[in-house]
This record gives sequence, C-alpha cells and structure tokens, in this order.
Amino acid sequence: MPSESIFAGIHEEFEELVQKAHRARVVIVSPSLLMLSIQVIQAVLKDARMREQAHVIQGEVMRLMEDVGRLDERVRKLQSHFAQANEDVRQIITSTEKVTKRGERIGALELGAIAGGAAGTAESPATASSATGSLRLRVVDGED
Repeated sequence: MPSESIFAGIHEEFEELVQKAHRARVVIVSPSLLMLSIQVIQAVLKDARMREQAHVIQGEVMRLMEDVGRLDERVRKLQSHFAQANEDVRQIITSTEKVTKRGERIGALELGAIAGGAAGTAESPATASSATGSLRLRVVDGED
C-alpha cells in the first residue's frame, strides 16, 4: 500500500479482501512493514547461507585445531632440545672447572722423573697412579 493510512483503512473496512489475499498467499503491507519485511527476509537468507556453510566452517576449525596440536608438539620438542642443550652446557662447564683445578694443582707441583736420583738427598719420592699409567713426583726441600 502506498501509505500507512490506506493500509489501516483496508484492514478496518475490507476484511474479506484481506482474507482473500491471505488465502492467495499475498501479503498486504504498509511502507514501514515493507521495510521491516525486507530486513527479516535478508536476515533469514543470511542465516540460511550460514547454515549451509556450517559444515565447511566446522571442517576448517578442525583442521586449525590439528595444526595447533602439531605446533604445540613441535614447541614442546624444541623446549626439550633446549633443556638438553642447557644440561650439556652445564656438564661441560663442570668438566672444564675440574680440568682447570687439576691443572692448577699440577702447576703448583714440581714434576720430574726420578731416573737414578742422587742417594742421600732430602728428597722423598712419591708415586701416583692413574688409568693411563703412573707418575713419579719428587718433593724437594727448599735447602738445595
């Protein structure tokens, strides 16, 4: 109908015409009802399109979740590699500290092989054994 007043007049005075239109599946609307009807139809069509695409969206979400799961697994694996590398570095530092301390101890001693040493001197020979052989140490008094 071209105006709200004509629409109201038809509904008030021509009830038989409104019933006939209804049976024929014709909707008589005013300008404001026409706009509202168009908006409702658009919303219904949009909802129908969304429902049609719901399975596609769900499939994409499932693939996304699989990707996130793989990413989580890879990050955890990388984290364990970093932890192992950190532990290896810690062990290397411990080993280098031990080697350094042994080197300092060895440097503090006067080493010499006793090959037919002089008898009657104030030296006291000592022998240290290791997995690679034995080492003879000679401790010398400061009187020489």
